[in-house]
Amino acid sequence: MDKNAEFLRKDKVIGIIKIENMLSGKILLVKSTDVVKDYSRIRFALDMGTFDVKSLEDDYTATGLELFDIALDKEAESKGELDELLKERIEYYSKLKKDFYL
Repeated sequence: MDKNAEFLRKDKVIGIIKIENMLSGKILLVKSTDVVKDYSRIRFALDMGTFDVKSLEDDYTATGLELFDIALDKEAESKGELDELLKERIEYYSKLKKDFYL
């Protein structure tokens, strides 16, 4: 299956979106109740220079889209499990010694 096939699905995908700076390896994990809609919102905000995480926005502006990967990290079954899933994914990436955008 295509790495970003979730963005082509017709049904609403709930889960965690990972934004990764491929140059530095830093990541941001974002809860989403509609991955397709939030992917578009994230890309628009980054392209317009209005993303709410300034350090990520600055890196994106300096390096460009080509060095960022924005993808579904983990799909959730329901909105109710998003908080726990986010916590789980933060722990997972922390064990891998990933740096996070704050």
